[in-house]
Amino acid sequence: MFHVASRRALAAAVFSVSLASAAPAAAINLFSVQQDAQVGRQAAQDAERQLPMLRDGTTEGYVNAIVQRLAAVAPGPRFAYRARVVNTSDINAFALPGGYVYVNRGLIESVRNEGELAGVLAHEMAHVAQRHGTSQASKAYGAQIGVGLLGQVLGGRDHRLGIGEQILGNLGLSALFMKFSRNAESEADRVGAQMMARAGYDPMAMASFFDLLASKQRGNPSAVSQFFSDHPSPQNRSASIRAQAAQLGGGRVTQVGGLQTVQARLDQMPAASRRQAMSRTASRLRRR
Repeated sequence: MFHVASRRALAAAVFSVSLASAAPAAAINLFSVQQDAQVGRQAAQDAERQLPMLRDGTTEGYVNAIVQRLAAVAPGPRFAYRARVVNTSDINAFALPGGYVYVNRGLIESVRNEGELAGVLAHEMAHVAQRHGTSQASKAYGAQIGVGLLGQVLGGRDHRLGIGEQILGNLGLSALFMKFSRNAESEADRVGAQMMARAGYDPMAMASFFDLLASKQRGNPSAVSQFFSDHPSPQNRSASIRAQAAQLGGGRVTQVGGLQTVQARLDQMPAASRRQAMSRTASRLRRR
């Protein structure tokens, strides 16, 4: 009895230390890869019932062509990546576990070249590849129930089967919509830049997107306020990505092609939803 209790106590202590010092950002994760796909699908269905989705095959097809180029070189599990476009005017994007990527119409309309759009997509897909969403939910669950019970998970019993459902049963889908840590954001920048280089994009375009955000913040702050509520400031991130891009080196840059055609198509459509409506929807998702 003492031996079992000690083993659990030790496991709990190791878990608590790991939460504080784990690197990379997704090192602690109580979900299986299959559960990433399962809970991501559930969250995506919930999101798409509430978000104003843009039902345009041309725009969605173009975005997904870029996604598939990046998915071919993405690290980690072979998730079935796919993107949907949200009909809102603010500049933002997000991703859910399992490969569900969402890009706001305002972001597509604002980027200056395909590389900038690919940089945003690569960053969001890197969150998926590194399993940041379910890692974050695992840590939140640990904080809620305490390391003693988590010690049972790590102390000799295999509780992984069904643990994802248990976590979401306690925390709800809101656990998948929480703001990522600074470490996770930095890791997504780094992995995303690597994906861009492997896919034939110049990773410097990711940094130039942050320059675009800085310009928008000065001229039209409401357009990027949602992005800054979900992501760290781009100032230091731009410099870090430029340094990494220089190390990755240039290569033959190729494009899917068609951004200007898609942007012209969007310009002919009725105006996108206002940011305030999007914020209310996001708040409802986080409360679920």
